[in-house]
Amino acid sequence: MESSKKPFWEESYKRKGKLDTFGGGKPSKDVATFAPKIKLPAKALDLGCGEGRNALYLAGFGFETSALDISVSGIQKLNTVAGELRLNINAVVCDMRQYTFNKTFDLIVCEGCLHLIKHEEWSKIILKMKNSTASGGYNLVGVFTDEAPEPEDQRGLMVGLFKEGELFSYYQDWQVIDSRTYAFEHTHPNGPTHKHAGNNIVARKP
Repeated sequence: MESSKKPFWEESYKRKGKLDTFGGGKPSKDVATFAPKIKLPAKALDLGCGEGRNALYLAGFGFETSALDISVSGIQKLNTVAGELRLNINAVVCDMRQYTFNKTFDLIVCEGCLHLIKHEEWSKIILKMKNSTASGGYNLVGVFTDEAPEPEDQRGLMVGLFKEGELFSYYQDWQVIDSRTYAFEHTHPNGPTHKHAGNNIVARKP
């Protein structure tokens, strides 16, 4: 993240007993729909996991789950909730740009965070994700595009907004299971209302 501005989610992550900063604390639609179709045992990685809504779901479902985020408070909350639920998650504080992909995964999830880093940085990360996915494994990726302007309270944070369809071009050599273009408006708990445009993809490695 390039801006010194403190994003709203940092304070939200610190709220005790609340795991609802994004998506009401529930796993994303793509994770809930496609993860159960992957045969276990399987390894999953959640890049930019935030407070852990997807990582917790994956671990609870039976995946050997690793998760990372640049937010200390996000990882602290994830580890606290995982402990309460007796779920084993390898959750660490790490900037995804410095993460070492030293093994392969059957599922890599990266939702809502790539647009927070520069184009030349996220393009490298996508390639690393693809290379670190096992044959027959999946990538679930969601990003915001510049079809909607950066929200005023996040000005300077979204330094790598995607062009419409740009995400899809990175997976032309994979089997695309699902791809979507969308726009929406939502209000975060105790926080601002935002309008976004985005692209999501679910792709399977040959």
